[in-house]
Amino acid sequence: MNTWLTRLFHTPQSREDRFVSLVSPHLRRMYRMAYRWTMNAHEAEDLVQDVLVRLVPRVAELEAVERLGPWLVRVLYRRYVDLYRRRCASPIDANLSLESDDLERRAPARGNDDFRRAELQRALQRALWALDEEWRDIVLLHDVEGYTAIEVADILQLNVGTVKSRLHRARAKLKKSLAPGTLQISEAC
Repeated sequence: MNTWLTRLFHTPQSREDRFVSLVSPHLRRMYRMAYRWTMNAHEAEDLVQDVLVRLVPRVAELEAVERLGPWLVRVLYRRYVDLYRRRCASPIDANLSLESDDLERRAPARGNDDFRRAELQRALQRALWALDEEWRDIVLLHDVEGYTAIEVADILQLNVGTVKSRLHRARAKLKKSLAPGTLQISEAC
């Protein structure tokens, strides 16, 4: 009788339900990172969807991951790099377009504060894209998304010392390329 009641009131979750409960807290961050890498809303959505579709059959593996957020971003980053390399190697689509910058098309909603914020965001965006790719990825992960240096090292498969060194150099270059005293990264993001 006791096992019958247990089975009646405790139905095991389906694989899809378990997957959704594991991944849903991380979707916004995954999309933000995908967008920052692709600079295109549709490509970012496609990238996240591609990763999620590949991970659905691997629910047991996801459940075993201790820190799922950084692990998911690492998988997303690796998939982005794979797709980027494939696109660059393709003779059909040799020009990877990073030109569709939503910040450029978005008009400030109201007032000088909104206009100033939009200008700061555009300046930061230009400064970030002027950085070398490995520096930009570290700044985005650490300063914008809030990952620790150890987590960034894990995501990008680098030594922690390398991450700290590149982060320091990237910040120095950003500081030099932005007008003095006009922008803090946290102010624009």
